[in-house]
Amino acid sequence: MFGRDRLPGPKGYPIVGVLPLLRADTLGFLKRTVEAYGDLVPLSILMHTAYLLNDPAHVEHVMQRNYRNYRKTPMLEKLRPILGDGLFMSEGELWTRQRNLIQPSFHKERIDSLAGRMVAVINEHLKLWQRRAAAGQAFNLSDDTSFLTLEIALQTFFGTTLGHDGAAFADAMKVVHDISAKRIWNLTSITEWLPTRENRAFKQAVALLHAVVGRIITERRQSKSTHNDLLAILMDARDAETNEAMNDKQLRDEVMTLMLAGHDTTATMMAWALLILSQHADHVSRLRQESDALIANRLPGAADLKGLPFTKRAIQEIARLRPSFWWFARVAIDDDVIGGQPIKAGTTVFISQYLVQNSPKLWDEPEKFDPDRFSPERIAQRSQFAYFPFGAGPRVCIGSNFALMEMQFSIAMMFSMFDIEIVSDLTPSFGNLITLRPVDDIWAKLRIRKSRIAGENGLGAQ
Repeated sequence: MFGRDRLPGPKGYPIVGVLPLLRADTLGFLKRTVEAYGDLVPLSILMHTAYLLNDPAHVEHVMQRNYRNYRKTPMLEKLRPILGDGLFMSEGELWTRQRNLIQPSFHKERIDSLAGRMVAVINEHLKLWQRRAAAGQAFNLSDDTSFLTLEIALQTFFGTTLGHDGAAFADAMKVVHDISAKRIWNLTSITEWLPTRENRAFKQAVALLHAVVGRIITERRQSKSTHNDLLAILMDARDAETNEAMNDKQLRDEVMTLMLAGHDTTATMMAWALLILSQHADHVSRLRQESDALIANRLPGAADLKGLPFTKRAIQEIARLRPSFWWFARVAIDDDVIGGQPIKAGTTVFISQYLVQNSPKLWDEPEKFDPDRFSPERIAQRSQFAYFPFGAGPRVCIGSNFALMEMQFSIAMMFSMFDIEIVSDLTPSFGNLITLRPVDDIWAKLRIRKSRIAGENGLGAQ
């Protein structure tokens, strides 16, 4: 396709353009497109021209320098039934107000105060791992990380496991994620109103999630007890100008946004981390040297994170190779120019964290697992917009530090206490979902390291 754009791009079908190719295999199509046509590629979609951007300078322009000129694409309206007007969905003045209201809740001191509860959940989960190891039992690592991160989210958000509602809540989270991923590329929302089995399941799952969160908020409003969890922090947040707190609906939308994003994305990244690290004994050895020296015979705390620099670098490298949120789209509000190419108002631009972070133009041996890419010296040598797994600019993910802390604690404690053997495919393909999940489940077996066990009161010498 050359036409008025004067740039080469992939050929699509009459009228619909490349939309069927995007729907069928989003990552594969975008990857092939960049390899064939470069870092600024026109895409014909429904007789309109969109652009795929794959240069850090393009990312910086859209996400920071001229971010006010770009709004979220209408495609994401498919998520509004779940997330409402939470930070992920909101725009303009509402987004600014909510961001300013919520930002203090995620300051380091507030997040550090949740470390004890987070570590306790991880340690309790590793007692289950110990039983599996003793039995020589293979287990679904994909489901396991999802269960763990949901437990952490529930405990740190609400100070509870939800009891009997926990399993139903987890099932509902999966339903809304998977069905929403299918709906993203639908040409119309008309089919979503039909009384199909899938649509009924989606509606029921959303209703359950909202009901559970709404009930917890109501109970908390009526409670006279003091709570140390994220819900309490959000409920205490006040607008700097009006001193108003969030109403119940806005609070529910923000909780749902943080829950869905924080639980699913961290679970996906953790599953990839365990898979990839299990194949790199040399890096696991370095990781264990850190944890053995720092947290031998005790549980870690927030102050210990600075003593786990290699563990953090390993997680950063996992987030480069397998970013959970791996693409996004924006729509230009006014005319613009990107990389010398005129961008008309109303034009959609696509940016993929996965493609930029795995570009051979930006990264040496991009498919190689190398945590030392994130040493201070090497970070200083590259554009900050060559790496943005949590987004970039003013709309960078507000919970990124929370997720990194959760991953550091989990990975350090897991590999300190266990050898992990993957017994399924070591190179699973990617699913065509909102997050970069593997198509097939990851299965693993465990062996307790001779030097450690998960004791009743934390880590103990064997």
